Amino acid sequence: MARFLQSSIDEVLRRCDIVEVVSSYVSLRRNGSDYVGLCPFHREKTPSFHISADKQLFYCFGCGTGGNLIDFIMKIENLDFVDCIKFLADRAGVVLEEEVYSPAVQKRHDMRERILKMNKLAAKHFVANLSTEAAKAARGYASKRGLTREIIATYGIGFAPESWSDLTSFLNGHGYKNDEIVMAGLAVKNDKGHVYDKFRNRLMFPIIDVRGNVIAFGGRALGDDAAKYMNSPETPVFHKGDNVFGLNVAKQFGAKDGLILVEGYMDAVSLHVYGFPNAVAGLGTALTDGQASLLKRYSNVVYVCYDSDEAGQKAADKAIDILSAGGVKLKVLSYTGAKDPDEFLKTKGVESFKQVIAKALSATEYRILKARKNYNLVESDQTVEFLEKAAEILAQNPNAVEREIYMKRISHETDISVESISAQVNKLIYNKNRKQLKMQERKVQSVNKPDMLPRGQTAQPTSVYKAERMLLNLMFFNNSAFRTAKSEVSPDELTDLKNRDLFQAIIKFKESNDSCNAPVFLSSLPEEMKALAADILYKEYMGDSVAAVKDNINKIKKQNLNNRINKLAAEGKIDEINALIKKENERRSEID
Repeated sequence: MARFLQSSIDEVLRRCDIVEVVSSYVSLRRNGSDYVGLCPFHREKTPSFHISADKQLFYCFGCGTGGNLIDFIMKIENLDFVDCIKFLADRAGVVLEEEVYSPAVQKRHDMRERILKMNKLAAKHFVANLSTEAAKAARGYASKRGLTREIIATYGIGFAPESWSDLTSFLNGHGYKNDEIVMAGLAVKNDKGHVYDKFRNRLMFPIIDVRGNVIAFGGRALGDDAAKYMNSPETPVFHKGDNVFGLNVAKQFGAKDGLILVEGYMDAVSLHVYGFPNAVAGLGTALTDGQASLLKRYSNVVYVCYDSDEAGQKAADKAIDILSAGGVKLKVLSYTGAKDPDEFLKTKGVESFKQVIAKALSATEYRILKARKNYNLVESDQTVEFLEKAAEILAQNPNAVEREIYMKRISHETDISVESISAQVNKLIYNKNRKQLKMQERKVQSVNKPDMLPRGQTAQPTSVYKAERMLLNLMFFNNSAFRTAKSEVSPDELTDLKNRDLFQAIIKFKESNDSCNAPVFLSSLPEEMKALAADILYKEYMGDSVAAVKDNINKIKKQNLNNRINKLAAEGKIDEINALIKKENERRSEID
């Protein structure tokens, strides 16, 4: 395989506008010269995700994630660098030129490709197994669940027989080694080094990503196995928290009909049997931020439809919290008389389920009604407790109109004035906003906190640290300021170690590029430097850049001078101190 020339990457960045691309993932609003929205990479209710259209950079002041468009797409689409560049190049119509990979990178990529090919082979093998005599019970179970040939083919459903080596031997025959099969999550190695098939006597469901790659498998036990459902482990191509089952099928319906989120892959397939192909399922664990972000990209609304038992309702509550925090528009399907959606459809039919969808509750209404069941509103003390709980729920809803609608309903039912309920809700919102603001300030301070300095070196004041950061920003974007900084400052005069590295990186870049293209610069940096660089370069300083650079150089040199004087004073070297002061005065006179 090959990697792409930097000139091709630069061309991709020039043709792709970060605001245009990111707006397909994040709802953005203009705020001065920036665009602002809820960060897709961490849960928040107050927008701290910013985009600079001029600099083509993004930065979240809440979690410290930042970079250029490539960094954004790699993270949100869960792509490696190569696939990300291909993704953006296809969008921009850029023909990529390639160069040879380093052996280490080549090896990692080759392994990913090999696992994907192995998974595809395994999926075909499981499908073929479903037609064998050994799969009679599996076919019977599929028939009982109403899985037609068309449905089986749509999802690629197959069968893993009760064998320790059926798949392993098959893959061995296609040139795959046991260690590779274990790495792909298709086999297990025990303490004695024996390798055996992970999935045995199970109806097999391939987990396919939105690009059509078989990335993992889920297996439904057909015997008395204690683990009813089993998923592939984490592998180089599969991360549970970033994928859902069935989205490759359901994505074409999500924009129009929304997505129905259910607990298990059998639930999702069963809904398709009854005419609801827009169903998707989690992968055996609680819903994650990554899954919420994925669902948001492919749906206009997500319907949460979990089992009606206690465990299912607890899982639904967690899913609602995650989806709400991720800015997903959601509705909750509430039904009775069945333990899960499949049983409901079997006993009450398709039309009844359509009515459940039509009467779907908002997250706020669902929570209030659920809380209401726990209180007897005839009792005054319980009415007060209910109102306190309802106020907590309403305070989580950012929509003022919706809050007022529910407050009026609660007022009517409890005979408590809307004004009293509103006062309690607003108090909670105020306290929550204050708390979030303080947390955000602490996060920003943590992101911007200077590194620990080598032992014996005096820690820099905050003003000097800020001066270093401002110097780096100005010298990157202003060529005159760059020349001044390069001639007046040496890297070791910067007291923060990361700032020193970035100073040297800017000099290296600017010496070969007259451009002030921040996205191109970021693409040339090592991964560990990108967030710091994005944070520093994102800021916009007004005024005379050269004068500001000189002022910051003076602050930096003054701190260095103080550090050196303190050290010499401790050693009693008065003559050397005087010489240093004289030299600094001469330097300032020359500049002035």
